[in-house]
Amino acid sequence: MITLHLVLHRPEKDSISRDPNWGPYLSTLPREFSSHPMTWAVRNHFGLETALEKDLLSLLPSAVMSALGERVCRFAADWKAICSYVPSCTLLTRIYPLVVNTRCVYYQLDPSSLAPENLTLCPVLDFANHRPHDTHIIPVSPSSIFPPTPGSSSKGRHGLGGDYTFMASSETPVHQDEELFLRYGGHSNRMLFVEYGFVNLWNEGECTGGQFDGEVDVQDMMEELFVVKGATGGTLKDALEEEGYWGDWTMHSQPTPAHPSYRLVSALRLLHAAADDATEDVLDRALEQWRAVLWGQVEQISEENEKAWRNTLPLMCQRIARKARAEIQSMQRHGLQPNGLEDPAWKGWMLKNIDMLWREEYEVAEAVGESVRVGVDF
Repeated sequence: MITLHLVLHRPEKDSISRDPNWGPYLSTLPREFSSHPMTWAVRNHFGLETALEKDLLSLLPSAVMSALGERVCRFAADWKAICSYVPSCTLLTRIYPLVVNTRCVYYQLDPSSLAPENLTLCPVLDFANHRPHDTHIIPVSPSSIFPPTPGSSSKGRHGLGGDYTFMASSETPVHQDEELFLRYGGHSNRMLFVEYGFVNLWNEGECTGGQFDGEVDVQDMMEELFVVKGATGGTLKDALEEEGYWGDWTMHSQPTPAHPSYRLVSALRLLHAAADDATEDVLDRALEQWRAVLWGQVEQISEENEKAWRNTLPLMCQRIARKARAEIQSMQRHGLQPNGLEDPAWKGWMLKNIDMLWREEYEVAEAVGESVRVGVDF
């Protein structure tokens, strides 16, 4: 609905929006998102990508491309609905879902706090840029922890969230003429890149040393391992889906020591719970033992199973690190070049973002591999 409103009240060329209520505000919103990865992916979806956009997409890690693909599918469905109301929509107006994506904040409009409709545009607040730590602005809505402030409402006029109150941290002083920052959420760099078009910056060695919260998604690699197991792998996949453990498999550099997520450990345990040619009885017993671990009834399936998945994990780390190192070196040789005369000004900045994504994969994989080598108990 927000996107549809923006499309209907969009300003023409360099003019201002004619929306009687929000025209001045809507006129300040971005009118192009050429540097945003979603723009490249959407144009690619419609077969309209430029040579530069095609090159940039080819440089992305597979997990980022997968996340972009999922986002494009949602976009295509939303755009189809919008075009049924506004048939005159053009490629130019496809930027408005990105306005919603990059400018909206969470606000409860539905009785369910998890409903996807719980978002709104918030003039002025949306101008605040993101910083992962030491933020100045903390928007809160009334709750048992933060009661309504005098003059505000605990139940908003248009939603269930009440009036926002903006708080500041006593640990982050605000100085005159200083830019005020928000924290968009506890998102991984992969998600920030896909949703907002940038990444959190960090210095070399900070992922390995645990000073930066790095994350690697290993969905594609894990799916391969289950496919290789043939019919048995299919049965194991069904069990993971049944228990809600299929997908969202990650490795992390924080909190230290660097570690695989519990979801990843659980999937690896099941992967090694039965041989590729296991009989139905053996499979049933393996699934029973795995669920006993999952439900906290026992600590492990067996010592052999623990050894097996702990042997697989560093091999995965080596593969990730090897791929990332090759991509980093390739970008240093060919990608991170000064802008040509026809290149947009943002190209160099975006290449550094992509380089940062690969470096994060490399350092997190190295750190998790080291944790396994020194015998960390996950």
